[in-house]
Amino acid sequence: MLRARRKGSSRRRAVSSSEYPSVGGFALEVLVTEPKIVAAVGSAVGTGMVTGFARAVTHHPLPADHPFYANIGRVASEWAHIEHILDLVIWELARVEQQPLGACITAQIMGVGGRCKAIVALGGLRGLSAEILKRVRTLMSHSYPVADLRARVVHDPWYIEPEAGQVGQFKSMAYSDQRHGIKDVTQTEIDDTIKRIQKVESDRFCPSPRRSR
Repeated sequence: MLRARRKGSSRRRAVSSSEYPSVGGFALEVLVTEPKIVAAVGSAVGTGMVTGFARAVTHHPLPADHPFYANIGRVASEWAHIEHILDLVIWELARVEQQPLGACITAQIMGVGGRCKAIVALGGLRGLSAEILKRVRTLMSHSYPVADLRARVVHDPWYIEPEAGQVGQFKSMAYSDQRHGIKDVTQTEIDDTIKRIQKVESDRFCPSPRRSR
């Protein structure tokens, strides 16, 4: 604990490397008040040179015409294709007479996990082999971490630093990504998420009408 009493008026002065240790490689403008130390407890170790300049970074929401929105839409669309394929399987197993009737049911099911559970239940009644049902459960298990990547891309708010043009997202301590604040996101990260979604689709237990053409 440090207690100090101001003596005289505040003024700025230069800071030498011997007086202060380096602080994370960033420069700090120090306002020196020349306090009189009454009591102090603790210790500090470090040497270095204070260089560079500190600056405030301002982020703004992505403008409506920003090309990065295409990435967000691509991630959402790729995942929607997986869910649609599973819907087709459910309609077939349920033997609905018309697809709109089946859609009334599947539209109320959340995500890939719920659809896979419906397929396992229907498949068991329809006599699907144990191997097929195992593959459905495997698909469900493998989909969870990728579904969370998709959710982060689609649901976390996007921002841009105008000066550098760097795109980032505000992270809010999600279970799978326990970070907080605006974090940079690269095109490589988005491309990797899309590839992982496509792998979930390619590893599924049934052929895709979209990919097999």
